[in-house]
Amino acid sequence: MSDKHSSFIKTPKQLVIVVLLAFAVTIALIVLLSQLVTGVRSPGNRDDQTGVLNRIKPVGEVTIADATAPQAGMTGEQVYQDVCKTCHEAGLVGAPKLGDKAAWAPRIKRGIDALYASAINGKDQMPPKGGNRNLADIDVQRGVVYMANRSGASFNEPPAVQAPAVATTSTSTAPVATTAPAAAITAGAAPPPATGAARPGAPLDLKAGEALMQKDGCAACHGIDKKIVGPAYVDVAAKYKGDAGAQAKLAQKSRPW
Repeated sequence: MSDKHSSFIKTPKQLVIVVLLAFAVTIALIVLLSQLVTGVRSPGNRDDQTGVLNRIKPVGEVTIADATAPQAGMTGEQVYQDVCKTCHEAGLVGAPKLGDKAAWAPRIKRGIDALYASAINGKDQMPPKGGNRNLADIDVQRGVVYMANRSGASFNEPPAVQAPAVATTSTSTAPVATTAPAAAITAGAAPPPATGAARPGAPLDLKAGEALMQKDGCAACHGIDKKIVGPAYVDVAAKYKGDAGAQAKLAQKSRPW
């Protein structure tokens, strides 16, 4: 009587083929699963987040110069990148765009000294030295020459200011007692107490504030009821409404030099 449950594998060759096929199918499934898993991008992928931030960032960005950073010896291009680029690259608030020869032509015609005076002292809505009074005059002049020459002029670079010679003293000089003078110098160098700070609760001088706005060119970046580069005044007022420390916070934020 024949065995009804006999295996379909009848020879050693068939057994080897079945084992190899089983391994091949298993390996193929593992490869497909690994490709499926590694091919799916993570929702929190850093590249995706960076791309989103780059797409939604504002067109213009205001860079506030660090008042403690050394300013002497900057090149014209460095001054442009740090101070002038915000307005002169996009032509904001009437500033002539870098490279616009038609807009720069009447200004260049007035001469380099007139351009120096406008940049150092301020003109219209441009504050003195572009809002960074810590810049040396020579650096402002280099920035002016850089922009003017990129816009059709051929001005010469202003000469570098030579540092004054330091007087040397003989090493054979007798030692001098310095304890008392040093103490006097230290005492004399102490800064006087600030007298112009507004007392908490004291009424604000609105006319003085308006004059300061005009002097320092605040209107170049802030409108009364509309945003230019910085926020509108009405938006700032709404943000700090009811904040007892608003005056101190705004005084600290509003110091570009």
